[in-house]
Amino acid sequence: MNRYLTALFLGLLALFSSPAAHAEKTDIVVLKNGDKITGEVKGLERGKLSFSTDSMGTVSIEWEDIEAVLSATGQAVELVNGQRFYGPLQKSENTDMVQIVTPEGAVGVGVLDVVSMYPVEAGFWDRLDIGASVGFSWDKASDVGKYSIGADAEYRRRESISSANFSSEVTTQGDGLSTTSRANLSGQHLRFRPNKRFTAWFGNAEKNDELGIKLRTLAGVGYGWVPIRSNRKMLMFTGGIDVNREHPAEGEAETNVEAVGMFSYDYFRYSNPERRFGTSLTVFPSLTDWGRVRADFKTQLDIEFVSDFFWVMSLYANYDSDPLSENASSSDYGINSSLRYKF
Repeated sequence: MNRYLTALFLGLLALFSSPAAHAEKTDIVVLKNGDKITGEVKGLERGKLSFSTDSMGTVSIEWEDIEAVLSATGQAVELVNGQRFYGPLQKSENTDMVQIVTPEGAVGVGVLDVVSMYPVEAGFWDRLDIGASVGFSWDKASDVGKYSIGADAEYRRRESISSANFSSEVTTQGDGLSTTSRANLSGQHLRFRPNKRFTAWFGNAEKNDELGIKLRTLAGVGYGWVPIRSNRKMLMFTGGIDVNREHPAEGEAETNVEAVGMFSYDYFRYSNPERRFGTSLTVFPSLTDWGRVRADFKTQLDIEFVSDFFWVMSLYANYDSDPLSENASSSDYGINSSLRYKF
């Protein structure tokens, strides 16, 4: 099953990565030092504007160094207070303001109040971000090797964001011991609501030899709140419900209904080196098997050492108070180091 999940996601990744025509680069960035750069706005996230040019490739510009952004392409602009505006960008008489041409008229917003921006009238490929990672570790003393691959994709629309993530890890052991593996393929669709709220639809497929799970699939819906959102950090809470189908390594398959509670926190900084820290905890109390609780925890540190290349250190832990497989462990945890490239 591990190889099928891998093949499925890599196939999608290859589809998303295929060559495609891009929009003409007519956007303009005016820097505070007077320089002007012509290109195409790819997006603003975590305090940096990603800007595609013909001569320099895609460059990242500190948002605080920008005096103005001009774009005839409709942009989605999100503010610290959760407000969202849509429309082309034009030059404002006030250098501390971004002017958005909405259907209701021009709206000026403070530069420092903008926390996210991306084109919503551009082509499909211009609204898609993709990343990939690979990791390997082995030591002679224990003769244990770990191999990991990962990939992620995010697609932005005017009032929603869709994302997918895949990770797979294989552990080999010497002295005739068995090889174990874990794999996870997940996807979610977030639709923005007023007052920093959102609705979420999510799905997941996973395999974990340590927990005795041959395959677990689930689909659910939730409602969330983002109380903190800035160019340095983000805090998010989500609650919902899901239905899952579990196929254990031993025993009969079962269908369960679970409540879902999730907390996540991200901190990011673009001083050299660029770095990001994120942590999340998701708890699944069963509603059909009362007393059973599952939990997934993950924390990750990304540090950029070359342009668009990151060293990633991640820690994961999974818990199941009542595994379906008789000989399965109730917990699985580990540390993984890998290299990640952002396309």
